[in-house]
Amino acid sequence: MPLTPADVHNVVFKKPPIGKRGYDEDEVDAFLDVVEAELARLIEENNELRAGSGTGRVAAQPVAPEPVAAPAPPPQQPAPREDDTTRASRMLALASETADRYVNEAKAQADQMVAAAKTTSDRTVADARAKSEQMVNEAKMRADSMIGDARTRADTMEREARAKAAALEQDAERRHREVMGPLEEKRTNLERKIEELRTFEREYRTRFRSYLESHLRDLDSRGSAEPSSTSRQTQHVSA
Repeated sequence: MPLTPADVHNVVFKKPPIGKRGYDEDEVDAFLDVVEAELARLIEENNELRAGSGTGRVAAQPVAPEPVAAPAPPPQQPAPREDDTTRASRMLALASETADRYVNEAKAQADQMVAAAKTTSDRTVADARAKSEQMVNEAKMRADSMIGDARTRADTMEREARAKAAALEQDAERRHREVMGPLEEKRTNLERKIEELRTFEREYRTRFRSYLESHLRDLDSRGSAEPSSTSRQTQHVSA
């Protein structure tokens, strides 16, 4: 079946499935326009050649040639030109070759873009990983610094609190001594005086008892001549 410009003009290609690479629609349409125009030109040129060839044959027919002794050699026929099918096949082959070249160029460009994207992605991942590690290290350093500062402040506060507590305890002990010292001294003096009074009381009782016993013995030794006088003296002493 011969290929016509209308066939080239009306051809429709399916779009590739999602995820698969395909040709650029604008480039394919532009190439088909070139093929259509070239095919139309070739067909028109072929028709003109055919029309010219038929007219030449009609005009060249002689009416009645006069006999001659030796006929002249026939004129050399022109080389036959390639027909439409051959030219169309050649154009399709050229179109296929051009399409393959476009495909190879597109594939090479796509591979190059993929490689560049992979390199960029690897570099981006490496940069992100390095930045992440740097941020982690900086955060760890800040955390360690904050922990160290907090520990230092805590130790300082603990020392200050211990020193303040010791100072308060010493001050309380000093005030206790200042307040209780005179009281202790007074209590000691009172206890000593009480002991002295108790000693005096015991000695007084002892002396008084001895005095009474001695006086009673004296009275007994005088005899019973003066019972009433002795009785009165005894009552007076008891009182």
